[in-house]
Amino acid sequence: MPGRIEWSLRQFPLLIGQVDASIRGEGVAQPVRIQGGYGEIRVGGGSVSLPSVELGRMGSPWNTLRPSGALSLRWENLTLKQGGLEGRAQIELRDASSAMTPVRPLGSYRVEVVGRGGQADLSIETLAGPLRLQGSGTFSSQGGLRFTTEASADAAEQARLNSFLSLIGRRDGDRTIIKIGA
Repeated sequence: MPGRIEWSLRQFPLLIGQVDASIRGEGVAQPVRIQGGYGEIRVGGGSVSLPSVELGRMGSPWNTLRPSGALSLRWENLTLKQGGLEGRAQIELRDASSAMTPVRPLGSYRVEVVGRGGQADLSIETLAGPLRLQGSGTFSSQGGLRFTTEASADAAEQARLNSFLSLIGRRDGDRTIIKIGA
């Protein structure tokens, strides 16, 4: 997260092995409350909006594609337990672009994460733009990430996106199949 992060920690819960803190940072709409102890952490609902992010800093494969755009994250109350997540989060990347293609923007996308204890279900959909993504998958501590996405290009940008589509996955006619962990 860019900028300054402010936090406050209540001291009394620490005496009984619990955490009760509030965190606020640049782009955070309101302070986020974090509570819990050994084996369970609860994160109060909140949101973060970052007007410009460079996802290439996250390492491979992002450092090759160097995607960027405006990022927002919204979540309901989340519970992190050993081996699992309960709750719902939504990530949006708007006006995404990549250093690997001249098409700008590629589009805007939404990723939904629904935690159901030992497994989280994930999905991605295109909100707008010439690069169309549609996919789903799961994440678990035992199985890791398993995600399959179908990518395609609008007819008007097909020729300019062909090499990019070949780079990000396996071609199957006019569509590209992207598999992670499957």
